[in-house]
Amino acid sequence: MFPAASAPPRLWLRHAQRGTVLLLCLALGLQWALLQGIAWTGMFISFAREGSVIEAVEKTFDGQHACELCKKVKEGSQNSSNTSSSTQEDDATKGLHAVLVSPTVLIPPAEEILSFAPLCEVKISRNEMPEPPPPRRGQV
Repeated sequence: MFPAASAPPRLWLRHAQRGTVLLLCLALGLQWALLQGIAWTGMFISFAREGSVIEAVEKTFDGQHACELCKKVKEGSQNSSNTSSSTQEDDATKGLHAVLVSPTVLIPPAEEILSFAPLCEVKISRNEMPEPPPPRRGQV
């Protein structure tokens, strides 16, 4: 009677979903977090080439050795978040304070010697035949 309504193609639906997620991420300002992560990764790699890993982590997150990308990210995120009035949000965008701890060494407990009683197997020998099964119905 009525023609069937054509459903949107799966490919179009998939692109619409991805576009919606991308727009939501941009609305939340996650592009700055992505760029900051890329900047920190690059800084960590370059600082690790010059010194130890601990020094690289300290220099990356101390805020005194910011690279050009970090400066641009800070400037861009401040421009886009001028409307935020909460001081907690401002503190969260200032930086990440990394906590460095000394490595912990775990020492296993002293080895215990376990002794088991020997297993004695007693074999039972039978000389008797088992009883025959009961006859089945309808069979002789």
